[in-house]
Parts: sequence; structure tokens; C-alpha cells
Amino acid sequence: MTTLRRAAALVALLLLGSIPAARSDDAKFKGAVLDQQALGSLSGEYAMKMTLLEMEPGAAIPEHTHKGPGMRYVLEGAIAIAWKNGKTEIFKAGSTYFEAPGSSHPMGQMSARNVADGKTRVLIFEILPKQ
Repeated sequence: MTTLRRAAALVALLLLGSIPAARSDDAKFKGAVLDQQALGSLSGEYAMKMTLLEMEPGAAIPEHTHKGPGMRYVLEGAIAIAWKNGKTEIFKAGSTYFEAPGSSHPMGQMSARNVADGKTRVLIFEILPKQ
């Protein structure tokens, strides 16, 4: 079992373990997959990291690279992401997006910008090489 699969299995067990047992006819909860991405093969040791990004109106994040793959979930507001293929996408509260390892953004440009009138908050899940 690869390190990534072990990490995914551990996360799944932790999440399932936090749901109280209930008969199927009286369950008062539901789960839904919001996003899913194939990661391919990862070698070495990895750690999972979760970060809350908060951006004030008009705030921008400069060009950068990603050390590992990660999913993002927009909790509040809206964020515009500039991709290296020249396209820009806007993700609003309740939406998800994926950023691959390496350089995902165009050189010399802001990679992300808060385009909401208020604060934007994004929950970032990353799988990073252990250091």
C-alpha cells in the first residue's frame, strides 16, 4: 500500500469514526463527495496539511509554486485563480478546485485574487513531502 493510499485510508477511518452509529432508517446525516482527483504515484513520506486562507477584499497572492497536490474548498466569498494556460476561473462559496504540484500559475502575474465585496475564506488541503 503506498504512502498516499495509507494516508487516504487513515483520513477516511477518522472521518467515519467521528460519525455516530445509526440504523439506515433513522440516519440524520448524509455524506457527499465534493471533489475527487487522481494523484498518481507518490514516492517517499508525505504529510497532510490543512490551512485556512483568509483574504481581505482586493487582496492578491503573487505567483508561487506548490510542493504537493491539494484540494481547495471556498467557505466564503469568491476567489479568482489565474492558471498557467492563460485562463482565469472564479470559484465562489461552496465550490472546490484542485491545484497540482509545481507551477500552476502564469509567470509574473498574481495567481489568486479575492473578487468578493467582503472577506474570502478558503480551506486548503495539501499532501506535502515530509521534511
